[in-house]
Amino acid sequence: MNININCPIGGTGYGIAALNIIKELNKQSKVSLFHMGNPIIDNQSDYDIIAECINRQADFDYNAPFLKIWHQFDLAGKIGNGKYFAYPFFESTKFSNRELHHLKFPNHIIVSSSWAKDIVLQNKIDKPISVVPLGVDRSIFNQENFGSNNINDRYIFITVGKWEKRKSHDVILELFEKAFDTNDSVELWMVTHNPFLDEEKEQYWMDMVSNNKMKSKIKIFPRLSSQSELARVISYSHCGLYISRAEGWNLDLIETMSMGKPVIVTNYSAHTEFCNSDNSYLVDIDSMESAKDDLWFDGTGEWAKIGQEQKDQIIAYMRDCYKNRILTNNNGIKTAEEFSWKNSADKLLGCMRD
Repeated sequence: MNININCPIGGTGYGIAALNIIKELNKQSKVSLFHMGNPIIDNQSDYDIIAECINRQADFDYNAPFLKIWHQFDLAGKIGNGKYFAYPFFESTKFSNRELHHLKFPNHIIVSSSWAKDIVLQNKIDKPISVVPLGVDRSIFNQENFGSNNINDRYIFITVGKWEKRKSHDVILELFEKAFDTNDSVELWMVTHNPFLDEEKEQYWMDMVSNNKMKSKIKIFPRLSSQSELARVISYSHCGLYISRAEGWNLDLIETMSMGKPVIVTNYSAHTEFCNSDNSYLVDIDSMESAKDDLWFDGTGEWAKIGQEQKDQIIAYMRDCYKNRILTNNNGIKTAEEFSWKNSADKLLGCMRD
């Protein structure tokens, strides 16, 4: 089967998802890749696969199915004459007029979760919709790849994801300060570099860290160069904090679960596709608020409200994990094993063959 794909490669969540999907699709079909920007690839094996797919542009099949893995406000471009499948990831409950217009252009909409499918239906987009969950590479994010990493008996919370209000880094810093004091043997690691922020906006977050009474216990990481490097950093931590107001999937969360780490997560949005009470400490969400951050979200839709009840619940979870030294999450590993990139590719092929 021939497939034409348009997407970024590596670097961002879209690029990492696209890279892994293409690697699996290319095992079962002939992928012609029309990439966005410069591919970011950290190993020779992946480079060779992507180069092979790019080279197929020379004689790509005009009538093959076309898959675009990209934002819902930029879906107008199409390669070839084949059926058009759009695969966007979004976080808000309502689409702008531009987003609605672009989502109505493809022949078929693919989303990563049942939550996302419901959002598309609520916005009255009259297109076939399929749910194709994303995956995790357990050859990289695997608890067996690294030895025991309990550093000096410190208990280390980690959060991964670019600086953003949507990901509730403001809340995480606030609650870390309230849950513990400087005498506690605890740390917060933040892998939060955001390449899309200018110096002033990045300084906003750094000032928030500098003004935190627990700043001596907080470590900010620069941008990590590879998925393997990220896995190594996660391996040294003990518990993931993913207090997101909304997610289109959350690769970093399932990668942390795949490493066998307990995770504290909001029970809302796309990651409910793989998070449940058996594999996560779920934070109950009982109300919504305007999705607005004056950067990427203008209040068109809503996302989860992190109120005082949610904050109290998160603090209780954090203290419990620290006090009882919760170090493992076997159910998280079992969940990650179910969400492979091969399964994602198989389901995508099923959609395109129907």
